[in-house]
Amino acid sequence: MPIVLRGKTECSVCGNVVIESDEIVATSHFIADENDPLWRFSDSAMHRPCFLGWDQRAEFVAKFNGIVGGMTFRNGSYHQMESDGAIAVLKRSG
Repeated sequence: MPIVLRGKTECSVCGNVVIESDEIVATSHFIADENDPLWRFSDSAMHRPCFLGWDQRAEFVAKFNGIVGGMTFRNGSYHQMESDGAIAVLKRSG
């Protein structure tokens, strides 16, 4: 996950500072290609309302799920981003 310093970290969508009371969406660094237009949003924090209104949200969620959702952790779990930016920890069956 990114380091989020409330009162200092800027939302990667709107550029305003994330404050203590803000709900956020944040991911670890999962896009390796610096030429990918979504690269700067990987390993960043976004205000949840900014994320929900973001025109690239569906593409970002799909990319997260395609990259991170394809990884199975040692305990058999994987991460799935919901359309609202929440990340669910699920178990692979079988």
